[in-house]
Amino acid sequence: MERVDRSPRRLRQALDALVYAAAVTGLVFLVGLVLSLLVGAGLVGVKYVLFLVGLLLFGYSTFQLRPQRPWDTEKTDDGGVEVVRKDDGMDAIGSREQTRFQAAVQRLPPLSRYSIPPEERLPVGLKLFLSSLAVLGTSFVMEAVFGVAA
Repeated sequence: MERVDRSPRRLRQALDALVYAAAVTGLVFLVGLVLSLLVGAGLVGVKYVLFLVGLLLFGYSTFQLRPQRPWDTEKTDDGGVEVVRKDDGMDAIGSREQTRFQAAVQRLPPLSRYSIPPEERLPVGLKLFLSSLAVLGTSFVMEAVFGVAA
């Protein structure tokens, strides 16, 4: 008998986004730790890697969250430009694909029980934005709370 998940969709979406942000933060921390140990910078190097990657993720995710234009431009035969309204802008919600990273995140403990289909998940841009805040927050905690300073 298959177990039916009756938890609210919003709760599962939030759980998915939080686990995704934690996975991105953990991955960035581990890569930063390896790079930092290779160059002999210790935890200070990890903090800088976290800050730099968090800042880049913040910019990239903000760019991903921009809405698409409801119009497009086409060149006419006489060399002019014609503005054409796009009607296919609303089918983006059902066309989400699952990446390999998202599939790996779905196998992590809380999501393995409460998984949700790709078309019901929050947009990747939003999850990357939350991940950037988590990465930047980890860098801040390393400096402010634990006193990891150069």
